[in-house]
Amino acid sequence: MFHLDHLCLGVPDLDEGVRRVREETGLASYYGGVIAGSIASTIFPLGEDAYLEVEAVTAPAAVRDSGAAWFGRALADGDRWMFWSLRADTLGEMEAVAQRFDGEVARRQGRVQPDGTQRVITTAPGPDRAFDTCWRRGLPNWFYRDDPATNPARSAADHGDRGAGVTRLEVGGDAGELREHIGAGTFDRLPLEVVPGPPGMRAVTVRTASGREVTLRRDPAGL
Repeated sequence: MFHLDHLCLGVPDLDEGVRRVREETGLASYYGGVIAGSIASTIFPLGEDAYLEVEAVTAPAAVRDSGAAWFGRALADGDRWMFWSLRADTLGEMEAVAQRFDGEVARRQGRVQPDGTQRVITTAPGPDRAFDTCWRRGLPNWFYRDDPATNPARSAADHGDRGAGVTRLEVGGDAGELREHIGAGTFDRLPLEVVPGPPGMRAVTVRTASGREVTLRRDPAGL
């Protein structure tokens, strides 16, 4: 079975981007650390093992690698949804996804946490396939977590109201393409609303621990 794992919101400046999300939603968060020494993140747990990751390039332009440089260019006009991801229950499901897209189940380094721990992520259809097969088309890729206790959505957060569950995902694009990409069962189970227009995430609505519903809306990056 597949579930919503996380959404990535890219922002030009991490502190300012996080401030905007907090002001608009009141959601609790925590600093997540740095990816490849170039991209810093703050994590907003959304409930039910899903989370929002707000990311910004922090490395100076002169020393950015190609990935960080691309990420920064995508945010020239402000905050943008970069991609979204699903989570598989088993490695067997991940292998089936990889095979379907002629990719691979890849393990690679993720964030370095503030305590110095290097996270390792397991993803499909692989780093060489995710961009063209998934993200550029506004479609999700997949993750697997062999120890659910390490899911970033379960870490302690402060500064606000903790998310208790995602109640709506507004996604632009073609419903038939999305249904085929993620499978009919997943499509029917997720709280998806597919709307006309450019592909990609448009908005997420979250139920909070205090019983509020809050919505965060941005344009997709148009990768």
